[in-house]
This record gives sequence, C-alpha cells and structure tokens, in this order.
Amino acid sequence: MNEEELATYLRLTPEFGGTRFGPYEGLEVRLGSDPERCHIVLQPELGVQAEHVKLFRESQENLILAPSERTAAVFLFRANGTRSTQVTTPTAVRPGDAFSLVTTGGHRFIIELDILPEEIREQRKKASRTGKARMNKGAILAEGKRQLLTRLLVNGPAQMAQRALTFVKSGSIFQPRYLFLGVAMFGGWVFGGVSMCSGRSMKTKLKVTNQRFENCEQELSFAENLGGNSTESSFEQLAAKVVGSTLLGEALEQDSALRALVKKKAKTVFANSKRYGWIINNTGPKATRFAQWRERIMGEDGLDEDTQRLLVWLAGSPGRLNSEFVDVSDSEGDDVCGRGALQLTYRQALSMGMDIQADAFVSKDYERIAEDKQRREGMLEDTVTAAGQPGLPDDGYSTELDPVRQGRSACLYIEGGDDRARPGAVAKKLVAHMGEDPEDLPPWGAPQSSVARLAKFWAADLMRVDFRRGVGDIDFSDSQVGAVLDGFDAKGQWVMSRTADTIARAIVIPCLAVLRGDPDKAKATLGDDMPSPVNCLVLDWKLRN
Repeated sequence: MNEEELATYLRLTPEFGGTRFGPYEGLEVRLGSDPERCHIVLQPELGVQAEHVKLFRESQENLILAPSERTAAVFLFRANGTRSTQVTTPTAVRPGDAFSLVTTGGHRFIIELDILPEEIREQRKKASRTGKARMNKGAILAEGKRQLLTRLLVNGPAQMAQRALTFVKSGSIFQPRYLFLGVAMFGGWVFGGVSMCSGRSMKTKLKVTNQRFENCEQELSFAENLGGNSTESSFEQLAAKVVGSTLLGEALEQDSALRALVKKKAKTVFANSKRYGWIINNTGPKATRFAQWRERIMGEDGLDEDTQRLLVWLAGSPGRLNSEFVDVSDSEGDDVCGRGALQLTYRQALSMGMDIQADAFVSKDYERIAEDKQRREGMLEDTVTAAGQPGLPDDGYSTELDPVRQGRSACLYIEGGDDRARPGAVAKKLVAHMGEDPEDLPPWGAPQSSVARLAKFWAADLMRVDFRRGVGDIDFSDSQVGAVLDGFDAKGQWVMSRTADTIARAIVIPCLAVLRGDPDKAKATLGDDMPSPVNCLVLDWKLRN
C-alpha cells in the first residue's frame, strides 16, 4: 500500500455511537472544545479544554499522542489490554490503541490508519493525468530547484554519518573487498606520509588524523542515538534534529555547563514567543533584514554548514526594531549602541577588523546633546579610547543622533560608511575569523567547532581580546566552550550567556513557527527546511515539564 494513500481516522467506541471521523491526511489531528482550532469538537461542559489533545503521525505506523497541557487529562487504552494509563507526556501509540478524554469513562476514540476513499484516489489519478498541462518554464525551474535542494540535503554531514552508520551496522564493511580496499588505502596513506614528510610533520599529521577519526566516531555514535522514537530523545538529540546539526547535539552532550544554560534560555524563548512574532509571521523591516542576513551567511563558501546554521540567529534578537541602532549591554555591563542586523558593538566590530564609525549611547536629554558639540565629541572620544584607539579622526566629521527609544534614549554616531550596516562586509569578516583553520578554533567536523565559532563572535567584545592580531587572548581550540569561558569570570559568563541565547533561538524559534505560527509565512523568513512538528512538540513538552 502506498503510504501517500493512507490517512488517519478516529472511531468512537460502540457505547459512544461508533462514529468514524476522518480521513485526516495532515500531520496532526486536534481534539478539544474550540471549533476554530480543533478537527473534532466536544462540549466544554464535559471538562474538555479548548485544545485538549493532539495526535501526530510521525510515519506510516508511528504515531504520537500528546496532551496539549499537563492539566489536560488523557487516558490511553492499548489494543492488547484492558487497563488504562494516564498520558502526561507525548507517547508513542499504534493503530488499534484507544484514548479517552477527561476520565477513563469519557469519550473513547480508537486510532485507525486506513486507505483513502476510492473517490479521492480517483480524483488524484485524474489530476495526475493532466500533468502535461503543467509542463511550463516555471514548473521546470521549480522542479530543478527542488532536486538541487534535495541533493544538497541528502549529501549533508548528518546524512553522510547515517549512511556510514548503516554501512557498519549492516556488516557490509566486513566484506572482503572492502577490507582489502581499506587496507590498500590505509597502506597508501602511510606510505605516502613516510615518503613525503619529515618525522615531525608525520607526528602532526598523525595527530590530526587521530582527531578526525575520533570526531567521526563521535558523530557516528551520536547519529545512531538520533534514531528511534522522538519521545525518548534527550534535549541535545532533539536540538540536533530541529536545527539539523549533529555537531550541535554532540557539543551540548559533552559540555554540561553550556547545555544547562541553553535549556534555560530555550524555556525563556518558548515562554516569550510574542517577542518573536516578527520572525514567525514575517512582518516588519526586521524580518526583511533577517531574511537578507540568512541568505547571505548561508551562501558563504568559507563557512561550514553547522556554523552557518548558528550564525543565522545572530540576527534573531527579540522584539521589533525599526532603527539601525539598538541599545545593548556589553561585556563590561555598560549600555552601548549596537548597529546593524547583528547589533554589533563598536568594540566587537573593531576586534574583528571592520571599517566602522564611532558611536555613543545617550541615555537621556539627547535633544540637548544634539546642540552641544563639545559634549558630543567627549562622548565619542570616550567610546574610542575605551576600545584602545588613539582618538577621533583629525579631519572634519559630522555627527547624527538616531533615537532608539523615542523621547528617552538615542545613539550618537559619526556619519560615514560602517561595515556593521553591510551584511556582506560582516559575513566576509566572519569567514576570515571563523573559516576552516584558525589556530584558536577547533577544526571543522569537531564536536565543539560550531559552538566555538559562535562563542568567538561574542568574545570579540571583551576588553582583553583583539582578533585583529590573528590569535586573540582567548583560545577555543583544545577545550569545551564552557571550560574556556569559565576562566574569564563575569566577562566569560557574559559571552556564555550570549552564546546560549543564540543557540536557544536556533532551536526554539523554528519550532514556534511550526507549532504556534503560520509555517507558510515563516518559510519566507526561515527558508523551506522547517523542523518536524513532532520533534518540536516533544521539545516544548520536555522543557515545560
């Protein structure tokens, strides 16, 4: 039977009339008292909540039953038993199982998967026979784009790891031809290394090879654990599934300090979903800037995909924004100006070697300061000297004030070109500092590689760090991010907090778009690669409970 022809049905047990509801071809079926949100509506007088329970279809035979809230009582009756159990978390169910709402004696629904009615299948057959009419230029281009995207996704790191895992688990690796081929290849590498390298370089290459082999083993092990039922997945496994990054899951698994903080931040993002409405519903100039930044950073060849997937969310700060500037709290605990889509501070951009103009945060009376040239110059001078610069330019310059909060605060800045306002210039600098082989970062493919690069972005704001020198005073190459930042006291915790904030947004906001927003609108901002609602539902539930 073709899986596309299967649909979900719910049948009331005979004592409740035996009515069969369906077919439901969507991913989920919702039951509750709200007719606008639910597929099956029951009277609220029965104690049913507005949205009481959801049934998700994860695959042909794999379904998930989940109460919408902890207070929504749902009781599960297995097909091979008579006793019921209360469902308090997303739970795997199968066709033939049944569930009741509110009490064990409440309306009981039997879960069924069955083929679509004949008339629906006939309509689809007729529609498929008219496919020639759709052979136009637009359709061909769309199909080409789809196939290209599919090829890219199929050949991604996680998919390669899964294929390698299957190759090992199936026993194919132990076939004689592969063993001989492996020995020949390994022998060739060793012989070539001995022939071409000195003893010292040979040790270096061996160290790198061992590290890459260890990274590969870790990725295969983590990829193996990603399989199975979503309800049994850990936080880091769900994060890896949602973001599409096995390395992120490994990093969170290994770094307990970072994992705990990311979980805390993720709860906050879920609880404050309204602050991200601009991205979920693709509204306002900030959503446009986010989409432009996403397209830019994902198109940079000098960054690996795992790092790109995190750097996208540097532009995903909460709240709406109509100005080019915003007030932020820097690593020294001072209110300063952040500029551009990534809200880069002056010191942060300077550390990465960007061409920028001085700015200063004006907390009050900015209308008076607009008329006081001496005070303006003094404030700008303070910003420049605090960042270790010699002073303001000698040549004449003009200043402007950009209100951050109307009537309350503003950003004073020197007019002129500023890389922070140019997504392309920012992306190029990130590539220069976070490419494949910087000495202060783990190599691509290492579990900590993507989170270390994200932490480096935030570490650029530290007073004692200046990445223009090539290697700054902070090194992420040989340790976990949490351990490195722990040595920087309060300043390190600031970097840690900002890093965890960004990772939490990468995990939660796409789930908010799927669970609480309009996925079609969100795709215009987030792209087509949206996470599974089942994984998001389980993630939300585990964070709240």
